[in-house]
Order: sequence, then structure tokens, then C-alpha cells
Amino acid sequence: MYKILFLIFISLFFVSCSSKNNAFKYFEKDEVETKGVQYTKKTDILINGNEVDVIFWATYLNKIDKKISDTNEELFLVSVYFTNKESQDIFENNYSFLLNGIEPTSLEKVEKDNENFKSLMLKNNWGKYYLVKFTSQDVYTLTIQLKDKGSNSALLNFEK
Repeated sequence: MYKILFLIFISLFFVSCSSKNNAFKYFEKDEVETKGVQYTKKTDILINGNEVDVIFWATYLNKIDKKISDTNEELFLVSVYFTNKESQDIFENNYSFLLNGIEPTSLEKVEKDNENFKSLMLKNNWGKYYLVKFTSQDVYTLTIQLKDKGSNSALLNFEK
């Protein structure tokens, strides 16, 4: 009887000392990626009541990096996906961005393999990414808007 208990104790001892396969090893992310998820929002533009026409994501970069927040600009990494369009370019589809009703000072495409934003980019293989810069605003709530020449638009609100 004591031999069996001794074997069970030794077995439990070795099993308890081994490395664990826990779920947290799959969620090890760097701080930038974690903050990126925290300050990213998504919305859709619907047509015909329930059909998704445009998927719109925006990440407020000023909250992620202290160096950016010290500048006189509001920076957003934006992703846009047009569901039923051949082109994914916002200009070809007649869309534009506004921040609290003000047009951006700069808008540039970001390639998917860009190392500066790689950890912030969502796994969106179909849409296009843009770095959108606006002048700094002295308000608490920032509302970034994607709108077309007609009446379609999407709004995302961020706290400064």
C-alpha cells in the first residue's frame, strides 16, 4: 500500500513541477498592441436597412504613444473596407474623413507590411489603411467621420 502511495506522490510531484500549458501563453502581446486594441473602434455604414456597405475601423494613436500626444496633431490609423466595390480606395469611392467637422491636414496610405504600424493593424486583408492627421483640438470628445458625397456616413467617438 505504501509503495502505491509513494508512486502516486512522486508522479504528482513531477507533474506539478512541469511547465504548464495555460491559455495566457497565447495572449502575450506587447504594450503597443494592447493599447491599440483598447483605443480602436469599429462601425459600419448600412444600406437598405441592414446590408453592410462599408466597414470602418479607427485607432486613436495619440493615446497609444506619448510622443504622438505631445504633438499639435490628432492622429488616427484608419482602415476602410468597401464590401461590394472593386476598388478599396476612399477617393475612387468618393469618401472622405472629418474630425469634429474639420477636414484632415494630411492623409496617406499605409501599406500592410509597414513596420511602424504592424502591431496596430487589424487582420484586415481586404481593406486599405490610412494615416489621417488633423490639427489638434481643444475638446474632450473627438468624433471622426467617414462620409460620402451623399448622405452615407459613419461616426466613431474617442475621448481625448
